[in-house]
Amino acid sequence: MTLCPPDDYSSLTSVARDVCPFPNYIPSPLFVNMLSINSPLHLKNHYTAVQSSLTPKQLEDFTQGLRTTFGREGRVTLGGVGVVALSLAVLFDTLAKQVRGEWVPESGPIPGLFFKDPRGYYPPHVYTVSEYLRLVPHIANNPTRMREETERYYKQLTIDDQSLETLGENHTLPITEDITVLNWDLGRWFSVSSQVHLLRIKNGTANEFVRPAGRQQAVTTYNLNCDPEAADNEFVAEVQKSDSRTQDIFQRYLVRGLRKTWLLQVAELEWFNAKLHFTCGIGLMDDSKIAQKEDFDLKANTLGKWAE
Repeated sequence: MTLCPPDDYSSLTSVARDVCPFPNYIPSPLFVNMLSINSPLHLKNHYTAVQSSLTPKQLEDFTQGLRTTFGREGRVTLGGVGVVALSLAVLFDTLAKQVRGEWVPESGPIPGLFFKDPRGYYPPHVYTVSEYLRLVPHIANNPTRMREETERYYKQLTIDDQSLETLGENHTLPITEDITVLNWDLGRWFSVSSQVHLLRIKNGTANEFVRPAGRQQAVTTYNLNCDPEAADNEFVAEVQKSDSRTQDIFQRYLVRGLRKTWLLQVAELEWFNAKLHFTCGIGLMDDSKIAQKEDFDLKANTLGKWAE
């Protein structure tokens, strides 16, 4: 198995979900793309795609919303990279929904950015990241505020980590469940990216980057919405009726004789693949990434009329 890019098991997981529904472990493309080395291109493409989805009147209102936030010049400091790029992508989606007349929450987890938990529980990182991303567009062009607020939220994410690491044995929070662990991972990746952004602001280098402490790994609980032992035979029968690629994935990656059902192995396969999506998509935190300092020009890339 190659590590990067992650292998594609989607045809097998699709068959498995038809038999035994389990959560979607594929991370939000926005989260991965906007924190990657190619974020400027991803943001420009996303900006174009969002604008292209609007009617002329909606596009006019969308553009006015951006102009109200960023002024007539429409340039966002360091807007093409990292956490600021992600905040802009979220803002584009939010404004698009608003001009279509859709309701958008002003607080809490940003819809579509994190893994949806069927029980409604999210680790504290999700709330911290969501609050920061909603704030950034309003302070992005103020270097002092950006440095102060990014430092504050970076420290808060460290506190969020510690609060879960030190819960003790008698807590009832589902911190070992599949979706919670992945959302926790998103919080840690965002924390790393916010530290990179601080180094960009301060003209720092990778030598100043502080790698986060490793997290103690517990056995993950997978939320399979069926009795996997009872459904295993049906799953195997469906695989045998599927195409050759799906059957090949089954033969290559699932192991006979383990004390695990086939369906649990499929869920684990996609879950670990999600973690590889973070690692491969976001990439290394090195000097080349810290040196990225592209602004984003909303006016130059608008499809509407940016009134003077």
